[in-house]
Amino acid sequence: MITYNKLVRDNIIDKIHASGWTERHHIADDEEFEYTLKKKLIEEAKELDEALGRENIINELGDVIKITEELMKFYRITSTEIKEIMQKKDETVGGFDQRIILEEASEF
Repeated sequence: MITYNKLVRDNIIDKIHASGWTERHHIADDEEFEYTLKKKLIEEAKELDEALGRENIINELGDVIKITEELMKFYRITSTEIKEIMQKKDETVGGFDQRIILEEASEF
């Protein structure tokens, strides 16, 4: 048996059974769900980092956005709250339009 110990999408168990495999799983409590959602976001971000080609990037971005939405739901954060924070950051520190890469900084 392969050990995963990770959060999976709702239909994965059915797909495992349909392929003739057996599995063992449990339902996360709030503490474990919060922890595994954050870990899943890191996992999906790494997959996005490794993705090549537009279609793969779209697929991985979809996964990142889905996990982000789940985190928002868990913390009861609205898209309006997120947009307000994004706007404030754009106003105070800017966006990424200029594609600036900071190489070094030192004290005067």
